[in-house]
Amino acid sequence: MMKMKSNEVALSNSLACAVNALQEVEQASGQAGLNREQANIMRLLTEEMIAMTTDILQDCKGSLWMKWQGTDCELHLTAVAPIEEEAKAAFIEASKAKANAPVKGLKNKISALLAGMLSSGNYPELYASMGAGFIGGMPPIGMPFMRMAPTWSLAAYTESRKKEQKDAKLEGVEKSILTGLADDVVVSVKSHWVELVVKKTFDAPVQAAMPKFTGLSHVCIFVDDMMEAVAYYRNLLGVIPDHYLSHWKNEGFFKAGGFIKEAAEGDVSIAFVNVPGTKLTLELMQYHYPEGRKEPVDFAANDVSGARHVALKITNIDEAFLHIRSMPDTRLINETGDYRVFQISETKPDEVRFFDQDVQEIDERNVQTAKILSGVRYFYFIDKYGLQWEFEQGHSDIGD
Repeated sequence: MMKMKSNEVALSNSLACAVNALQEVEQASGQAGLNREQANIMRLLTEEMIAMTTDILQDCKGSLWMKWQGTDCELHLTAVAPIEEEAKAAFIEASKAKANAPVKGLKNKISALLAGMLSSGNYPELYASMGAGFIGGMPPIGMPFMRMAPTWSLAAYTESRKKEQKDAKLEGVEKSILTGLADDVVVSVKSHWVELVVKKTFDAPVQAAMPKFTGLSHVCIFVDDMMEAVAYYRNLLGVIPDHYLSHWKNEGFFKAGGFIKEAAEGDVSIAFVNVPGTKLTLELMQYHYPEGRKEPVDFAANDVSGARHVALKITNIDEAFLHIRSMPDTRLINETGDYRVFQISETKPDEVRFFDQDVQEIDERNVQTAKILSGVRYFYFIDKYGLQWEFEQGHSDIGD
Protein backbone atom coordinates (compact mmCIF):
# COMPACT_ATOMS: atom_id res chain seq x y z
CA MET A 1 0.00 0.00 0.00
CA MET A 2 1.51 3.30 -1.14
CA LYS A 3 1.53 6.41 0.99
CA MET A 4 -0.94 9.12 0.07
CA LYS A 5 0.44 12.59 -0.58
CA SER A 6 -1.10 16.04 -0.25
CA ASN A 7 -0.50 18.93 -2.63
CA GLU A 8 2.87 20.63 -2.31
CA VAL A 9 2.74 24.18 -0.98
CA ALA A 10 5.46 26.59 -2.10
CA LEU A 11 7.11 28.19 0.93
CA SER A 12 8.80 31.48 1.64
CA ASN A 13 9.02 33.55 4.82
CA SER A 14 5.64 35.19 4.12
CA LEU A 15 2.62 34.70 6.38
CA ALA A 16 0.41 33.76 3.41
CA CYS A 17 2.56 30.72 2.64
CA ALA A 18 2.32 29.54 6.24
CA VAL A 19 -1.47 29.87 6.17
CA ASN A 20 -1.65 27.89 2.91
CA ALA A 21 0.56 25.16 4.38
CA LEU A 22 -1.60 24.85 7.50
CA GLN A 23 -4.76 24.65 5.42
CA GLU A 24 -3.25 21.91 3.25
CA VAL A 25 -2.15 19.90 6.30
CA GLU A 26 -5.59 20.35 7.85
CA GLN A 27 -7.24 19.01 4.72
CA ALA A 28 -4.79 16.12 4.42
CA SER A 29 -5.36 15.20 8.07
CA GLY A 30 -9.05 14.89 7.34
CA GLN A 31 -8.36 12.66 4.33
CA ALA A 32 -6.10 10.52 6.52
CA GLY A 33 -8.99 10.00 8.95
CA LEU A 34 -7.34 11.78 11.87
CA ASN A 35 -9.58 13.09 14.62
CA ARG A 36 -9.63 16.71 15.81
CA GLU A 37 -6.91 16.26 18.42
CA GLN A 38 -4.61 14.42 16.01
CA ALA A 39 -5.15 17.04 13.28
CA ASN A 40 -4.22 19.75 15.79
CA ILE A 41 -0.96 17.94 16.54
CA MET A 42 -0.15 17.89 12.82
CA ARG A 43 -0.88 21.62 12.65
CA LEU A 44 1.43 22.32 15.61
CA LEU A 45 4.22 20.30 14.02
CA THR A 46 3.74 22.19 10.75
CA GLU A 47 3.95 25.54 12.54
CA GLU A 48 7.19 24.45 14.24
CA MET A 49 8.73 23.31 10.95
CA ILE A 50 7.95 26.61 9.29
CA ALA A 51 9.16 28.63 12.29
CA MET A 52 12.46 26.73 12.21
CA THR A 53 13.05 27.53 8.56
CA THR A 54 11.79 31.13 8.39
CA ASP A 55 15.33 32.58 8.13
CA ILE A 56 16.38 29.96 5.61
CA LEU A 57 13.31 30.46 3.41
CA GLN A 58 14.15 34.15 3.13
CA ASP A 59 16.88 33.16 0.68
CA CYS A 60 15.91 29.62 -0.37
CA LYS A 61 13.08 28.09 -2.30
CA GLY A 62 11.07 25.58 -0.34
CA SER A 63 7.96 23.45 -0.34
CA LEU A 64 5.92 21.49 2.19
CA TRP A 65 3.57 18.54 1.92
CA MET A 66 2.12 15.72 4.00
CA LYS A 67 2.28 11.97 3.34
CA TRP A 68 0.37 9.27 5.17
CA GLN A 69 -0.46 5.59 5.20
CA GLY A 70 -3.07 4.67 7.76
CA THR A 71 -2.05 6.44 10.97
CA ASP A 72 1.62 6.78 9.93
CA CYS A 73 2.04 10.46 9.00
CA GLU A 74 4.98 12.48 7.72
CA LEU A 75 5.48 16.18 7.11
CA HIS A 76 8.07 16.96 4.44
CA LEU A 77 9.78 20.32 4.01
CA THR A 78 12.40 20.73 1.31
CA ALA A 79 14.70 23.69 0.71
CA VAL A 80 17.01 24.45 -2.21
CA ALA A 81 19.98 26.81 -1.84
CA PRO A 82 20.27 29.80 -4.19
CA ILE A 83 21.91 29.11 -7.54
CA GLU A 84 23.05 32.65 -8.40
CA GLU A 85 26.63 33.13 -7.23
CA GLU A 86 26.01 36.39 -5.38
CA ALA A 87 22.91 35.12 -3.58
CA LYS A 88 24.61 31.83 -2.85
CA ALA A 89 27.67 33.56 -1.35
CA ALA A 90 25.44 35.70 0.85
CA PHE A 91 23.51 32.63 2.01
CA ILE A 92 26.71 30.70 2.80
CA GLU A 93 27.98 33.64 4.83
CA ALA A 94 24.69 33.84 6.74
CA SER A 95 24.68 30.08 7.29
CA LYS A 96 28.26 30.19 8.54
CA ALA A 97 27.41 32.87 11.08
CA LYS A 98 24.32 30.91 12.18
CA ALA A 99 26.18 27.61 12.49
CA ASN A 100 29.14 29.09 14.36
CA ALA A 101 27.09 31.12 16.82
CA PRO A 102 26.34 29.54 20.24
CA VAL A 103 23.14 27.62 19.56
CA LYS A 104 20.83 26.71 22.42
CA GLY A 105 17.89 24.41 22.13
CA LEU A 106 17.58 21.36 19.93
CA LYS A 107 15.07 23.09 17.70
CA ASN A 108 17.60 25.85 16.91
CA LYS A 109 20.37 23.30 16.45
CA ILE A 110 18.30 21.46 13.86
CA SER A 111 17.65 24.76 12.10
CA ALA A 112 21.41 25.51 12.06
CA LEU A 113 22.11 22.00 10.81
CA LEU A 114 19.64 22.50 7.98
CA ALA A 115 21.33 25.76 7.01
CA GLY A 116 24.77 24.13 7.17
CA MET A 117 23.73 21.30 4.90
CA LEU A 118 22.19 23.72 2.40
CA SER A 119 25.32 25.79 2.19
CA SER A 120 27.54 22.70 1.71
CA GLY A 121 29.60 24.07 4.56
CA ASN A 122 31.91 22.18 6.85
CA TYR A 123 31.14 23.27 10.41
CA PRO A 124 32.97 20.79 12.67
CA GLU A 125 31.74 22.23 15.97
CA LEU A 126 28.07 22.17 14.97
CA TYR A 127 28.31 18.72 13.40
CA ALA A 128 30.20 17.39 16.41
CA SER A 129 27.48 18.64 18.79
CA MET A 130 24.87 16.91 16.63
CA GLY A 131 27.09 13.92 15.80
CA ALA A 132 25.21 11.49 18.02
CA GLY A 133 22.26 11.67 15.67
CA PHE A 134 24.04 11.14 12.35
CA ILE A 135 23.16 7.83 10.76
CA GLY A 136 26.22 6.12 9.32
CA GLY A 137 28.67 8.28 11.26
CA MET A 138 30.20 11.72 10.82
CA PRO A 139 32.09 12.69 7.65
CA PRO A 140 35.86 12.65 8.06
CA ILE A 141 37.42 16.02 8.95
CA GLY A 142 38.43 17.86 5.83
CA MET A 143 36.09 15.99 3.50
CA PRO A 144 33.41 18.18 1.89
CA PHE A 145 30.28 17.67 3.93
CA MET A 146 27.85 17.44 1.01
CA ARG A 147 29.68 14.55 -0.62
CA MET A 148 28.71 12.33 2.31
CA ALA A 149 24.96 12.84 1.70
CA PRO A 150 24.47 12.73 5.49
CA THR A 151 21.26 11.95 7.35
CA TRP A 152 20.56 13.14 10.90
CA SER A 153 17.77 11.64 13.08
CA LEU A 154 16.29 12.98 16.31
CA ALA A 155 15.44 9.42 17.41
CA ALA A 156 19.06 8.34 16.91
CA TYR A 157 20.30 11.47 18.69
CA THR A 158 18.05 10.90 21.70
CA GLU A 159 18.92 7.21 21.93
CA SER A 160 22.62 8.02 21.77
CA ARG A 161 22.24 10.58 24.54
CA LYS A 162 20.58 7.95 26.74
CA LYS A 163 23.46 5.54 26.17
CA GLU A 164 26.06 8.20 26.87
CA GLN A 165 24.41 9.22 30.11
CA LYS A 166 22.09 6.78 31.86
CA ASP A 167 18.56 8.12 32.33
CA ALA A 168 19.55 11.32 30.54
CA LYS A 169 16.74 13.51 29.31
CA LEU A 170 16.71 16.38 26.86
CA GLU A 171 17.68 19.56 28.65
CA GLY A 172 14.98 22.12 29.30
CA VAL A 173 16.39 24.39 26.60
CA GLU A 174 16.10 21.52 24.12
CA LYS A 175 12.41 20.93 24.63
CA SER A 176 9.94 22.17 22.03
CA ILE A 177 6.66 21.20 20.42
CA LEU A 178 8.67 19.51 17.69
CA THR A 179 10.81 17.38 20.01
CA GLY A 180 7.90 16.78 22.38
CA LEU A 181 5.28 15.62 19.88
CA ALA A 182 7.19 14.13 16.96
CA ASP A 183 8.27 10.49 16.89
CA ASP A 184 11.30 11.41 14.80
CA VAL A 185 12.80 14.37 12.97
CA VAL A 186 15.09 13.55 10.04
CA VAL A 187 17.34 16.01 8.18
CA SER A 188 18.98 14.66 5.05
CA VAL A 189 20.71 15.76 1.86
CA LYS A 190 18.96 14.68 -1.32
CA SER A 191 20.94 15.55 -4.44
CA HIS A 192 21.04 19.37 -4.59
CA TRP A 193 18.42 20.00 -1.90
CA VAL A 194 17.95 19.31 1.79
CA GLU A 195 14.85 17.70 3.29
CA LEU A 196 13.37 18.01 6.77
CA VAL A 197 10.94 15.20 7.62
CA VAL A 198 8.83 15.07 10.79
CA LYS A 199 7.31 11.66 11.53
CA LYS A 200 4.30 10.97 13.73
CA THR A 201 2.37 7.73 14.17
CA PHE A 202 -0.98 7.92 15.91
CA ASP A 203 -2.81 5.12 17.66
CA ALA A 204 -5.34 3.41 15.43
CA PRO A 205 -8.81 4.91 15.91
CA VAL A 206 -10.95 3.04 18.39
CA GLN A 207 -13.81 1.16 16.74
CA ALA A 208 -17.20 0.84 18.39
CA ALA A 209 -17.84 -2.66 19.75
CA MET A 210 -20.01 -4.37 22.31
CA PRO A 211 -18.43 -4.35 25.79
CA LYS A 212 -16.64 -7.58 26.73
CA PHE A 213 -17.68 -8.08 30.32
CA THR A 214 -15.57 -10.05 32.77
CA GLY A 215 -17.70 -9.56 35.87
CA LEU A 216 -19.30 -7.08 38.25
CA SER A 217 -16.97 -4.33 39.45
CA HIS A 218 -18.90 -2.68 42.29
CA VAL A 219 -22.10 -1.02 43.42
CA CYS A 220 -21.65 2.61 44.53
CA ILE A 221 -23.47 4.09 47.50
CA PHE A 222 -23.23 7.79 48.37
CA VAL A 223 -22.87 8.44 52.09
CA ASP A 224 -22.45 11.45 54.38
CA ASP A 225 -19.74 10.00 56.64
CA MET A 226 -17.45 7.33 55.21
CA MET A 227 -16.17 5.75 58.44
CA GLU A 228 -19.66 5.74 59.94
CA ALA A 229 -20.94 4.08 56.77
CA VAL A 230 -18.23 1.40 56.91
CA ALA A 231 -19.26 0.60 60.51
CA TYR A 232 -22.94 0.58 59.51
CA TYR A 233 -22.46 -1.95 56.70
CA ARG A 234 -20.18 -4.05 58.89
CA ASN A 235 -23.07 -4.40 61.33
CA LEU A 236 -25.72 -4.75 58.62
CA LEU A 237 -24.06 -7.15 56.19
CA GLY A 238 -20.84 -8.20 57.91
CA VAL A 239 -18.80 -6.55 55.19
CA ILE A 240 -15.01 -6.82 55.18
CA PRO A 241 -13.33 -3.42 54.66
CA ASP A 242 -10.68 -3.57 51.92
CA HIS A 243 -9.12 -0.14 51.31
CA TYR A 244 -10.03 3.52 51.13
CA LEU A 245 -8.96 6.86 49.67
CA SER A 246 -9.10 9.83 52.03
CA HIS A 247 -9.79 13.30 50.59
CA TRP A 248 -8.96 12.22 47.05
CA LYS A 249 -8.54 15.09 44.59
CA ASN A 250 -7.99 13.27 41.29
CA GLU A 251 -9.05 15.74 38.57
CA GLY A 252 -9.89 13.08 35.98
CA PHE A 253 -12.25 11.42 38.44
CA PHE A 254 -14.31 14.59 38.88
CA LYS A 255 -14.40 15.29 35.14
CA ALA A 256 -15.63 11.75 34.50
CA GLY A 257 -18.21 12.24 37.24
CA GLY A 258 -19.57 15.33 35.53
CA PHE A 259 -18.20 18.01 37.89
CA ILE A 260 -16.26 19.83 35.14
CA LYS A 261 -16.30 23.34 36.68
CA GLU A 262 -15.29 22.13 40.12
CA ALA A 263 -12.83 19.51 38.87
CA ALA A 264 -9.74 21.27 40.22
CA GLU A 265 -11.31 21.69 43.67
CA GLY A 266 -13.15 18.37 44.00
CA ASP A 267 -12.62 16.45 47.22
CA VAL A 268 -13.95 12.96 47.90
CA SER A 269 -13.31 10.04 50.21
CA ILE A 270 -13.97 6.50 48.98
CA ALA A 271 -14.03 3.17 50.81
CA PHE A 272 -14.26 -0.29 49.26
CA VAL A 273 -15.82 -3.08 51.32
CA ASN A 274 -16.55 -6.66 50.29
CA VAL A 275 -19.72 -8.58 51.09
CA PRO A 276 -18.59 -12.01 52.40
CA GLY A 277 -19.69 -15.07 50.45
CA THR A 278 -20.34 -13.02 47.32
CA LYS A 279 -18.37 -11.36 44.54
CA LEU A 280 -19.95 -8.02 45.43
CA THR A 281 -17.84 -4.99 46.33
CA LEU A 282 -19.54 -1.89 47.69
CA GLU A 283 -17.98 1.49 46.93
CA LEU A 284 -18.91 3.95 49.67
CA MET A 285 -18.39 7.50 48.46
CA GLN A 286 -18.48 10.70 50.50
CA TYR A 287 -18.24 14.06 48.71
CA HIS A 288 -16.58 16.72 50.85
CA TYR A 289 -16.72 19.15 47.91
CA PRO A 290 -18.85 19.83 45.97
CA GLU A 291 -21.47 18.75 48.48
CA GLY A 292 -24.79 17.35 47.31
CA ARG A 293 -28.15 16.63 48.91
CA LYS A 294 -27.74 14.95 52.29
CA GLU A 295 -31.15 13.31 52.62
CA PRO A 296 -31.92 10.13 50.61
CA VAL A 297 -34.84 10.28 48.17
CA ASP A 298 -37.59 7.72 48.70
CA PHE A 299 -39.26 6.10 45.69
CA ALA A 300 -42.40 4.02 45.65
CA ALA A 301 -41.91 0.40 44.61
CA ASN A 302 -43.52 1.07 41.22
CA ASP A 303 -41.69 4.34 40.43
CA VAL A 304 -39.47 4.43 37.36
CA SER A 305 -36.09 5.72 38.48
CA GLY A 306 -32.85 3.95 37.66
CA ALA A 307 -31.62 0.74 39.27
CA ARG A 308 -34.01 -0.05 42.10
CA HIS A 309 -32.35 -2.66 44.30
CA VAL A 310 -29.35 -4.89 44.89
CA ALA A 311 -30.24 -8.55 45.44
CA LEU A 312 -28.08 -10.99 47.42
CA LYS A 313 -28.56 -14.74 47.65
CA ILE A 314 -28.67 -16.15 51.18
CA THR A 315 -29.36 -19.52 52.81
CA ASN A 316 -30.84 -18.46 56.19
CA ILE A 317 -33.56 -16.05 55.19
CA ASP A 318 -35.70 -16.28 58.33
CA GLU A 319 -32.81 -15.48 60.68
CA ALA A 320 -31.61 -12.75 58.30
CA PHE A 321 -35.06 -11.15 58.34
CA LEU A 322 -34.95 -10.88 62.15
CA HIS A 323 -31.44 -9.38 61.95
CA ILE A 324 -32.43 -6.69 59.44
CA ARG A 325 -35.61 -5.86 61.36
CA SER A 326 -33.52 -5.22 64.49
CA MET A 327 -30.99 -2.93 62.78
CA PRO A 328 -31.21 0.81 63.60
CA ASP A 329 -31.45 3.25 60.66
CA THR A 330 -32.74 0.40 58.50
CA ARG A 331 -36.36 -0.19 57.56
CA LEU A 332 -38.29 -2.92 55.82
CA ILE A 333 -39.95 -1.99 52.56
CA ASN A 334 -43.29 -2.30 54.30
CA GLU A 335 -43.23 -1.19 57.93
CA THR A 336 -46.55 -2.74 58.95
CA GLY A 337 -46.57 -5.76 61.24
CA ASP A 338 -47.80 -7.94 58.38
CA TYR A 339 -44.57 -7.68 56.39
CA ARG A 340 -42.56 -10.91 56.52
CA VAL A 341 -40.50 -13.24 54.34
CA PHE A 342 -42.63 -13.99 51.32
CA GLN A 343 -42.57 -16.90 48.92
CA ILE A 344 -43.27 -16.51 45.23
CA SER A 345 -46.67 -17.95 44.34
CA GLU A 346 -46.68 -21.24 42.47
CA THR A 347 -45.42 -20.68 38.96
CA LYS A 348 -46.57 -22.84 36.07
CA PRO A 349 -44.33 -23.92 33.17
CA ASP A 350 -46.48 -22.07 30.62
CA GLU A 351 -45.89 -18.82 32.55
CA VAL A 352 -42.16 -19.07 31.87
CA ARG A 353 -40.88 -17.87 28.52
CA PHE A 354 -37.36 -18.19 27.09
CA PHE A 355 -36.33 -15.68 24.47
CA ASP A 356 -35.43 -18.38 21.92
CA GLN A 357 -38.81 -20.17 22.18
CA ASP A 358 -41.89 -19.92 20.04
CA VAL A 359 -44.99 -18.61 21.83
CA GLN A 360 -46.58 -22.04 22.43
CA GLU A 361 -43.35 -24.00 22.95
CA ILE A 362 -42.62 -25.59 26.34
CA ASP A 363 -39.68 -27.84 27.16
CA GLU A 364 -37.80 -29.12 30.21
CA ARG A 365 -36.29 -25.67 30.83
CA ASN A 366 -39.74 -24.23 31.48
CA VAL A 367 -40.59 -27.02 33.89
CA GLN A 368 -37.36 -26.68 35.91
CA THR A 369 -37.43 -22.89 36.03
CA ALA A 370 -41.08 -22.85 37.17
CA LYS A 371 -40.17 -25.29 39.93
CA ILE A 372 -37.27 -23.10 41.09
CA LEU A 373 -39.34 -19.90 41.07
CA SER A 374 -42.11 -21.53 43.08
CA GLY A 375 -39.65 -22.14 45.90
CA VAL A 376 -38.01 -18.69 46.03
CA ARG A 377 -38.41 -16.77 49.31
CA TYR A 378 -37.49 -13.09 49.66
CA PHE A 379 -37.91 -9.75 51.40
CA TYR A 380 -36.85 -6.12 50.77
CA PHE A 381 -35.41 -3.42 52.98
CA ILE A 382 -33.97 0.08 52.64
CA ASP A 383 -30.72 1.07 54.31
CA LYS A 384 -29.94 4.45 55.93
CA TYR A 385 -28.53 5.83 52.67
CA GLY A 386 -31.67 5.12 50.66
CA LEU A 387 -30.45 2.01 48.81
CA GLN A 388 -33.04 -0.75 48.47
CA TRP A 389 -31.84 -4.32 49.00
CA GLU A 390 -33.40 -7.73 48.40
CA PHE A 391 -32.42 -10.90 50.22
CA GLU A 392 -33.57 -14.02 48.41
CA GLN A 393 -33.26 -17.75 48.98
CA GLY A 394 -33.66 -20.48 46.37
CA HIS A 395 -33.17 -18.43 43.16
CA SER A 396 -30.50 -20.81 41.83
CA ASP A 397 -31.13 -20.24 38.12
CA ILE A 398 -29.57 -16.76 37.93
CA GLY A 399 -26.49 -14.95 39.19
CA ASP A 400 -23.28 -16.58 40.43
